[in-house]
Amino acid sequence: MNLREMIFYNTNGLPSDKPKENKFWITQGPSDFVLKENDLTLDIESQAIYLRNLLAEKVFGSQQRYYDQLPFAPLWISKAGIDSDIKISKEEFEKLIANADALTCKFLYYYDVSSLIGSLQNSVQEVRHLMGEFYRELNENSFMLMPEPFEQDTVMFASGLMVTRLFTSVNHIFIALYSQLDFITKICYEMEQMDDNYIAYKKIKSAKILFGDARRTSLNGKPDTLFADSVNIKMIQTLRNEIVHNASFEDVQKVFQVFKSSIMVEKFILLPDFENGIIKTHKNRKRFFDQEIKLNEILPELIFDFWKRLHQTLKILVEDSGG
Repeated sequence: MNLREMIFYNTNGLPSDKPKENKFWITQGPSDFVLKENDLTLDIESQAIYLRNLLAEKVFGSQQRYYDQLPFAPLWISKAGIDSDIKISKEEFEKLIANADALTCKFLYYYDVSSLIGSLQNSVQEVRHLMGEFYRELNENSFMLMPEPFEQDTVMFASGLMVTRLFTSVNHIFIALYSQLDFITKICYEMEQMDDNYIAYKKIKSAKILFGDARRTSLNGKPDTLFADSVNIKMIQTLRNEIVHNASFEDVQKVFQVFKSSIMVEKFILLPDFENGIIKTHKNRKRFFDQEIKLNEILPELIFDFWKRLHQTLKILVEDSGG
């Protein structure tokens, strides 16, 4: 696929056959979405791989010792209770670990923590894909039920099944980003609190750790990390909470359409008014829309800032862990 055949999905909701120089865009490549800029997902992936290698060193003494022992580790150690690749019950697993030796317990612990890292990696890729799907849906659909607007110069809004589907991607993005905050906190805490006692299979120390427990890690408050004070991170937390606890950040999910001379010139989704990352409320009223915050315009910056902070968090954790 060459540049001339591509359709570029823009933040204003209108696709173009040429990339806009001063605006963010996403396009569909041969196998995946392509982002104009700030795609740090491969850098994040690299740091996660470094961290997993350091985990092996800490648990087994060196990466080489891990690889030397790996051929003798049965499949159930890495998959049972974690992955659907193996059919095994809780009761069967309990029997297998009943008399586990130290080496087996090392492998079990390694794969438990490795699973946390893997879940973080998967969630990062999921957000990247959902971001592409969101802009594709917003750009490719007019959300119009009639050939032309009621007036030549007007703002209309659409709701219904197609809009609900669009909001599904949005909702999942913020839920996944929040989950990543929990995952990275667990990983940081586990890497810092790791012990070398493998006489039995034990619950990992970070089992009940969540993002709110970041103060219990040495990275808490570190500049440019996910644990530093940030309006963007607060906004992500707030939106996730609205979605989880109140179903949506909108009473009726809608896409606004702007027309000039009967031509659609913009589509957008409004977010409620915010102050320092928190939705402005008054008693029972929690959704004011005076600031005209357009989700589709600010979403790239929210995600890119998150990725930068996640990358920096992992980088510091790798360095502090001996990488």
